[in-house]
Amino acid sequence: MQFRQVLAILLGLAIFSAESAMAANSRDVARAKNVGAMGECNRCDLSGANLENGFFQLGVLIEANMSGANLNGANLAGAQLNRANLSNATLHYANLSGTRLEGADLRGADFSNAWLNWAWLNGAQLDGANFTNAIFIGVQIQGADLSKTIGLTKEQVGRACADSTTKFPPGLRASYCRM
Repeated sequence: MQFRQVLAILLGLAIFSAESAMAANSRDVARAKNVGAMGECNRCDLSGANLENGFFQLGVLIEANMSGANLNGANLAGAQLNRANLSNATLHYANLSGTRLEGADLRGADFSNAWLNWAWLNGAQLDGANFTNAIFIGVQIQGADLSKTIGLTKEQVGRACADSTTKFPPGLRASYCRM
């Protein structure tokens, strides 16, 4: 076999593998991207999908699988993502203001520069989640274990709402909510 033929076969396999790795259900992706028809997409398979700059404001994506998805710049304000899987998803500059992420799997998710104003992270799995430069005003973190997160600052957690069961990285504490 010639070098070019081998290279073409390897390239084809690489493309096939990359497409196979993104296991998102194409119908669910189309449904999620169709803003006009997206009343609910509960338990949708959006794993590995490119949803960059998507508009999901007030979307209902309860228990959706969005693991490894690209949600950079997406508007998820007020969305219902309770018990959703966003592990290893990227959400750079995403708007998650008022989003419900209670019990969600956020392990390894990257929230760098995201807006999380008044988001609900109660009981979420947060190991390895990156909150570098994230806006953290009024975030509900009661019962959350933030001890293995990345990039949290004293200023961020000082504006969050915690309770006695909330766990923090060493040296950080939040005050309890006064709502």
